[in-house]
Amino acid sequence: MASERRGGTVEEIKEVMSLINIGMTTDMWTDDFRKMSYMAITCHYVTPTFELKSKLLTTTCFPNHAKTGDNIRKELQQQLVTVLGFDASVMNNVVWVTDQGANVLAALRPYRHLACQDHLYNTVLRHALNTDELAEVVPEVAETLLAAKALVRYLKQSGLVSQLSRTVKQMAETRYSTVFLTLESIKSVHAELQELLQSRGESARLRDVSPDILAFLLEFLRPFSDAQKELEGDKYPTLHLVVLWANKLRSHCQPDVNDTPSQAIIRQRHLDWLMKKIEIQPLHKIAIFLWPKFSQLRMFILAERTDIQQQVRIQINRFREGEDARWQEQSTQSGSGAVAAAGPAPKRRALAEFEDAWENVREENEDTDEIQLYLSLNPTMEGDGRDLLSWWKQHETTLPLLARLARAVFSVPASSSSSERAFSAAGRVIEERRTGLAPETVDAVLFLHDAK
Repeated sequence: MASERRGGTVEEIKEVMSLINIGMTTDMWTDDFRKMSYMAITCHYVTPTFELKSKLLTTTCFPNHAKTGDNIRKELQQQLVTVLGFDASVMNNVVWVTDQGANVLAALRPYRHLACQDHLYNTVLRHALNTDELAEVVPEVAETLLAAKALVRYLKQSGLVSQLSRTVKQMAETRYSTVFLTLESIKSVHAELQELLQSRGESARLRDVSPDILAFLLEFLRPFSDAQKELEGDKYPTLHLVVLWANKLRSHCQPDVNDTPSQAIIRQRHLDWLMKKIEIQPLHKIAIFLWPKFSQLRMFILAERTDIQQQVRIQINRFREGEDARWQEQSTQSGSGAVAAAGPAPKRRALAEFEDAWENVREENEDTDEIQLYLSLNPTMEGDGRDLLSWWKQHETTLPLLARLARAVFSVPASSSSSERAFSAAGRVIEERRTGLAPETVDAVLFLHDAK
């Protein structure tokens, strides 16, 4: 069943890729029991009916080789071309979205690549909330973070968490977005914790979690949590959200005259790391241009707006040239008899190459320029104005080339979280009682789980 359904998915993706580029993500994971390494590849694409799909293509056991960039690249090509049957040029028609692992970056260096926004924000939080560094400049904040982590660990190990109306969440060592979740869970049962620990003579376990610092960190970190949560989505386009969240968080981290000295330091540390790590790429800018609500690009200076529009023109002109080439090829094939009867083709003039390059061209009128037409339209959208694919589907006839570009751009996710979710499912499949599952079985189970 998995093989048949996977074949149908691959054929659908091939059809989509005949007209537009798509997005793919990949990640690697090692199971806890047999220490076998797996590689997941997920595909993201917008169908001709403007439906966004996210599909797990494969979860393959990585060969017993070093995880170097060359070996990762060869395995990606092996899976996509040899196993799944994509064309050999498939890697050139994909925008890859991954974490910043040096080996993965080396593997994808020859291809188009965007950094996973979720991982970038996680990196910002990891550096900005480094408790060793915080202990040197704002020790009271470091103390609160360490005390919160220790408190949750104690509650879980002692079983006391079962006596609370809500569970508390532990900070993950590598997922700094969980800092907010941990603090939020403590805040939600703070009164219960005080009573429970006091009854046991253990009030000191909560004493170092400063209520004032807890309240500030929750308020300050909430936008980061919201950003990561929204950018991780794979049921709706996300690439156009990158610019807005980057600007919102930079603004959020600007100095506030009402801040205490420790709050000001926390805010500045996050701003510094945002400026170092979050870089807006051209594709992010094109994505927000294709959001009708923001097509005027008012968040950019005039020169940037002009450049973005020029980039969009280049993209849709490539579509137009491709259509013309296909039309000419079809015309030549259908009229080959008439062409043959007309005799040999005339000789190419010596200066023809300059005529082709520099000959006067008629500028398109605004009525026929899709970008100008797009900018003149009323950008009214239903609901919260985020149903981009429905809007482009409705305007495909009026703006065919831009609609095609929108399909390609919104096929690219902002994060590689879909591949990580595959490994979360894998962890439940390869549990202690199922350590004998063959890698092919694991792949089939995860594919069918994702496809349901």
